[in-house]
Amino acid sequence: MGKGNKVPTEDEFVRASEALSKRSLGLSEIRDDVIQKFQKDVHEFFIFDISDKSFKAYVFLRWNWQLDKISKSGMASEIEKFVLQQLENRGRGNRDDLHLELEFDSHENVVANFGGDYYSRLR
Repeated sequence: MGKGNKVPTEDEFVRASEALSKRSLGLSEIRDDVIQKFQKDVHEFFIFDISDKSFKAYVFLRWNWQLDKISKSGMASEIEKFVLQQLENRGRGNRDDLHLELEFDSHENVVANFGGDYYSRLR
């Protein structure tokens, strides 16, 4: 059997699982905080770590018409600042060293085009 076919040991699986858990530490709390703070407009929010200092977040507003006003109203910038502050507060690094990419969509679009399935939308 070649090196590329080596099956990880149980210990290697445990270490990998612990590393993944550590990497995603605090992200579910940030999700809850964003939904709570912006509950008037934000219907759903997901954040994923790309690396230790890089994150991708999906902000789902309730309606399509809200997508037009989000940048004009300054809410996009407000959400970005809030998420970066939350990442910093949870020990993910200094906000100046963090990279956050935000993508905005609507719950209305998820229902119309993905049968309400956020997993399908995020793929």
